[in-house]
Amino acid sequence: MTRTTQALVVGFLGAVLLRLSLGDGYLRYVTSWMKWPLVATGVVLLGLTLWMLLRPAPEEDGDDHDGHEGHGHKVPAMTWLAIVPGVIVFVASPPSLGAYLAERRADDPVAAAPDAEILPLPASDGPVDVEVAEFMWRAGVEDGATIKDRDVRLTGFVSTDENGNWYVTRIAIACCAADASASRVRVEDYDDAPERDSWVAVTGRWVEGTAPGGKSETAIEASSVEPREAPANTYQ
Repeated sequence: MTRTTQALVVGFLGAVLLRLSLGDGYLRYVTSWMKWPLVATGVVLLGLTLWMLLRPAPEEDGDDHDGHEGHGHKVPAMTWLAIVPGVIVFVASPPSLGAYLAERRADDPVAAAPDAEILPLPASDGPVDVEVAEFMWRAGVEDGATIKDRDVRLTGFVSTDENGNWYVTRIAIACCAADASASRVRVEDYDDAPERDSWVAVTGRWVEGTAPGGKSETAIEASSVEPREAPANTYQ
């Protein structure tokens, strides 16, 4: 691989980063605060590409000090592997993490509730929107006092288990998809399960006595289930 080819590989990677970070594509892999670092990295890589292409070529002797014919500066052919992730992004565009991961991490420890006091839900004539993880925290604190007898609405994607139960589910990431963790709430009294990995809004009430780490996993008694479009950022 010549220096020119190496420069084009670097430029290709910079273009991939800019394409992802200037749209919503990067949200499949990293959290939202990574947008501008990715933009900056893409710009730096494109600038490096121009510098590599425009700088004068080093002078090459016909023979090296050992009497062998000079062949110029070469880059290892393994460098081609650097373009594989970019090609995958352009051709396959892997989807966000979903039910496949959540179902395999169902037994992972549930994140503890924040140290700060969990305040009561706001007063409302209708259901209150609550994040799936927050609903689980509230179920496990003070015997679920903050959600008892309250209508709530949980939004997430559908995952299932081997017993035929289905769940409204969300995945959270701290930095990137490699550290993903899943939170899910079992949906009761609604046997007509939506399609796996589809997004829904489940309205209902907490099933008393269910909580993370208890005898029965956190559950909601559904009064309605409505389809939803997947958000641009599917992670919490």
